[in-house]
Amino acid sequence: MDFNENFNNYIARLQNMKTQLKNLTEESTKMSLVMPFFSMLGYDIFNASEIVPEYTCDVATKKGEKVDYAILKDGDPIMLIEVKRAGLKLQKQQQGQLYRYFSTNRCRIAILTNGIVYQFFSDLNVPNVMDDDPFLSFNLLEDDTALYSSSVRQFSKEKFNIKNVISKAIFQKYSKVVQKTLKEDLLNPSDEMVKYFLSRPEIKTGNRITSQMIEKYREATKKAMQKVFGVTINEFSDDSKENDYNTLEHNTTQLFENNKDNDLSNSDQKNNVEYTPELLQKAIQEFAYNHITACTFKNEETDEIIRIHIYSTNNKVGVVKIQKANMAIQFRRIQNGKPEIFDTNSFDELKQYINSITV
Repeated sequence: MDFNENFNNYIARLQNMKTQLKNLTEESTKMSLVMPFFSMLGYDIFNASEIVPEYTCDVATKKGEKVDYAILKDGDPIMLIEVKRAGLKLQKQQQGQLYRYFSTNRCRIAILTNGIVYQFFSDLNVPNVMDDDPFLSFNLLEDDTALYSSSVRQFSKEKFNIKNVISKAIFQKYSKVVQKTLKEDLLNPSDEMVKYFLSRPEIKTGNRITSQMIEKYREATKKAMQKVFGVTINEFSDDSKENDYNTLEHNTTQLFENNKDNDLSNSDQKNNVEYTPELLQKAIQEFAYNHITACTFKNEETDEIIRIHIYSTNNKVGVVKIQKANMAIQFRRIQNGKPEIFDTNSFDELKQYINSITV
């Protein structure tokens, strides 16, 4: 079996155990959840030269400290794994042991897990010092596997390459910082952001930019940025993603009002459009906006898919998933809290499903 099949089988097994998970002890979590997870990744969990339980990580202040597992390659640890019981919510306080172990060797990947949530740490900020925040985090029971399965695969025995992992981790960290900074500036533009626009040659204030000027133009900067991006900011809490950053919810009122003349969802124009995934995403959002009361969106994107979460008055009413490779569309309609799944390659058929939503 290939990785995707093994991974999907593991998720199905985990779902079948769902009612039992909260009662698992730490030892049962290790045996029932964590070791099968790494076996699914291709590691020989019965080979002590590959996975070592109770791996010794002596620290300066205490000898005989042990991390739950270490994955070895050529005798050196490449991943350290600390396990908590399945019913325990992972928080900062559980990172302490792993933090101490991390600095005792040259291993660059540390994993904290309760068998359901996995948090992957490295030393992106200071060499040989574990970062406070994970560069990758997912919940096997609650998160959409399409959003993180490729990230999981990079830790398999077949694919693991520390340079590639760290390179992707740095990119993910950069992306998170950009999105977080952008969101904060859309809510309340920073002094640096306002100063940047005031210093543009087109503005030509002719004066030294003072704190009073920055304060005066902060609100204008905010409104201008939100108009361009076509968004308002709402806090989305997502307890299923430990340490995940908030996303932007697209309130497309201004955006779509300004683009009605180019509405790609109109059937008389559709036949003249050769859709890319991005154009199809825009067309779907425009159509949904025009047919669903108080429609807003939250978008997610990976290398493989685009996902559009559709809301009406803050209630999720549907999810559209676009496969980039073949433009296949899956629509999950949510009515009275019950999901129904439809698969199609036809935008016209998707429009019928969207029209069937009642709010």
